[in-house]
Amino acid sequence: MKKNQKSNKKIKSITLLGSSSGRNAGDAALLNSIMADLKKLDPNLRFEIPTINPSFITKSFSKYNAKPISMLPWHFSIKMLGFPTFLSVARTDMTIIFDAILFDRALYNPLFNFLSTLYFLIPFAKRKGKKIVYYNVGVGPITTTIGKKMLKKISEMTDLITVRDSQSIQILKSLKIPESKIFLTADAALNNTPSTEEHTEKILSSEKIEKDKPLLGFNINTYIDTWVETGKEPINKSSFLKDIASVLDKVIKDLDVNVIFFATQHMDIPIISKVIDYIKNKDKVNLITNRKYSNQEIMGLLGKMELFVGMRLHSLILASAMNTPILGLIYQDKVRNYLKELNLEKQKIEFSNFSADNLFNIIKKSWYEREEIKKHLTIRIEELKKKAKKTPKMVIDLL
Repeated sequence: MKKNQKSNKKIKSITLLGSSSGRNAGDAALLNSIMADLKKLDPNLRFEIPTINPSFITKSFSKYNAKPISMLPWHFSIKMLGFPTFLSVARTDMTIIFDAILFDRALYNPLFNFLSTLYFLIPFAKRKGKKIVYYNVGVGPITTTIGKKMLKKISEMTDLITVRDSQSIQILKSLKIPESKIFLTADAALNNTPSTEEHTEKILSSEKIEKDKPLLGFNINTYIDTWVETGKEPINKSSFLKDIASVLDKVIKDLDVNVIFFATQHMDIPIISKVIDYIKNKDKVNLITNRKYSNQEIMGLLGKMELFVGMRLHSLILASAMNTPILGLIYQDKVRNYLKELNLEKQKIEFSNFSADNLFNIIKKSWYEREEIKKHLTIRIEELKKKAKKTPKMVIDLL
């Protein structure tokens, strides 16, 4: 009798809404971690993932019983705004919003901003009787009146909100979202699984990365002159790239290291390649990209760095998850917020204070303090991983 009851139990399904194009290693790590953690609690769960890259979802996540929902234009969709996403939300039992898509920059451009689409999508889901969850999200920036109105409306309709940083709580509290349904956890990607030690070593060998000297990892992104705000003159991209190159030439010489650039977003490869063009000691530099390697492989490689300097948030998250000492280049609040959650506010350089000398000095200081930073991370990262693990149980209980 019990066997029949178990077999008749309805298989639950979840729509995952976030960035799922396969172009960003951080987004891929989030998807992987979220589904892996939820499947550990309910192996029968089924997922639907609206995406502009269905083949990526099939190739990467079929093991989780994840089905891609095409958001390509010929399926009557402009990114998330379209029939495929609405139908997916109507089919599944729950919709999970993940990552950092709750901001109001370019609010009326559905190719870039998802908040305006969610403003219509979430009420539709609630009318269908579906559960809505923010899953370890980062909220903001929200700077416009209409943006605040949209975020308030959809947040009031959620059944559960877990956020990855304290500032997200403050934004939601300012909109008078009930504190009873908001929980401070941590970023889901912290619990991503890196590639094995053996596989990571094979990559180092195949990329001809010399291990005779310590390795320093580095990451920059394309948002230097768009998202970055200094309160002064706009950042000059050409000057910035030349400064990075000159600093790394000095780092290579003075600290006697090899440098590994990590491109964790496809769009960042050209700008990183440009920096490498400016570097004189090219024989001491390698480039690892997520066009060639998976998020798990990149995570494994980040674990081999003695120090990692990064702009992209999830490059820093994946590195620190491996207890690699980090230094953040602050181009957005979310990077600053993560360092606060790590209790490593000093491990940063603000663009308002950026210069080649300042960057070199803080890299040098971080280099000589790396063992101390690593010891701190060993404790703090374990705490944050446990906090991130709270969300899957809350989600399953809600289902």
